[in-house]
Amino acid sequence: MLTDWCGDYLMCRLFERYQRLRAHAHARTYRTHECARMLKESGYAAVQIETYKINWLWGLMTARGTHVQA
Repeated sequence: MLTDWCGDYLMCRLFERYQRLRAHAHARTYRTHECARMLKESGYAAVQIETYKINWLWGLMTARGTHVQA
């Protein structure tokens, strides 16, 4: 299970752009399809992602998956 900011929401994307200009430590805010792709490429199956707003500004996603044994 993984919970993080969700780039599917406009305000999260705008804040990401602001952070890229101001903070060198900021990496990236991913969208749900990007997160699902990375999890599947890392060996997770049955990936399900739920998106939700925590207030008018911020949106999150929670991803669940099962790791496939090699």
